[in-house]
Amino acid sequence: DYTNLTDRFAHTEELKNPPFLASFQTNSWGANQTTQYTSDSHELDDIIWRLDFAILNSQSNTGNQNSRPQAWAKNMISVGGIKHYETLDPSDDAWDGGASIGPAADGRIKPDISYWYDFIDTTTSGSGYTSSFGGTSAATPESAGVLGLMLQMWSENVWDTDPEGATVFERQPHFSTLKALLINNANQYPFSGEFVDLRRTTQGWGRPSVQVAMERAARSFIVDETVLLSVGESTTFNVNVFPGEAELKATMVYPDPPGTTSSSLHRINDVDLKVTSPGGTVYYGNNGLLAGNYSTPDGSPNTVDTVENVFVENPEEGLWIIEISAPEINQDGHVETPELDADFAL
Repeated sequence: DYTNLTDRFAHTEELKNPPFLASFQTNSWGANQTTQYTSDSHELDDIIWRLDFAILNSQSNTGNQNSRPQAWAKNMISVGGIKHYETLDPSDDAWDGGASIGPAADGRIKPDISYWYDFIDTTTSGSGYTSSFGGTSAATPESAGVLGLMLQMWSENVWDTDPEGATVFERQPHFSTLKALLINNANQYPFSGEFVDLRRTTQGWGRPSVQVAMERAARSFIVDETVLLSVGESTTFNVNVFPGEAELKATMVYPDPPGTTSSSLHRINDVDLKVTSPGGTVYYGNNGLLAGNYSTPDGSPNTVDTVENVFVENPEEGLWIIEISAPEINQDGHVETPELDADFAL
């Protein structure tokens, strides 16, 4: 019962241990709405980062930037809501002033993902069903259902990552990889401009899809926090894009220690994504993605977000270079080793 919750770190740590062995947590509740990164945001960043545990939180339902402070946490999978008006046709979907939205106070792109906001059929107390469930309190467990299926897919080696262990719990990836999988395999609503209804800060990176994940799995490349970077270091990966691909989507998520509530910038470390086409065109993480579905070339490294994407429509065939660099490490991001370093999911 969240009204009786005391030490949330201890509670979440207990969930990870026997007999519970939970793999993730979803929350359709939180502290009073705010536009700021608060002590509650700090607490959730600390829990997710130290326990390596995927947590989802509803953005809230104010129709503006007033959101649950837990949703402003960097490491959180924050979920917004899009109205689907009880039809199967996504062309009439709209934010329409319902769910709480981003960006965060320091400019970070939030929510991370979104799901349906209205007319959700579900079981109800007593017996039977209701179609009146809604809000981001519905969108968040819907997204958690997708995450749970992706955990099962990971355990069954759908992405050819050869996970080790006897159970789904033992074979699961890091929380940053789960977050990256949700974002990378999301259906974006088409939009153009920073002030339209279905803009980036209302839909996030889109509505996550198990179908998309299954269809793309054999052509996907994944790094599950297996590379460590010291300050100033970088690493590169070559990704072959075959002829006729409709999209190239690169998603990088790095775990970050909890931010300082009094600061105007809430990320602690800075890890950057840079993608170079076979012809030499350079794309930096999130450049152009506030205003449209696909990245714009050039720009500069992103110094705000802990989630960075490069989305390219009809990508050039051949070898693309994916570069991850760490220009700033102000606090140890990978506490399992004694060095001052950071890791990432790709």
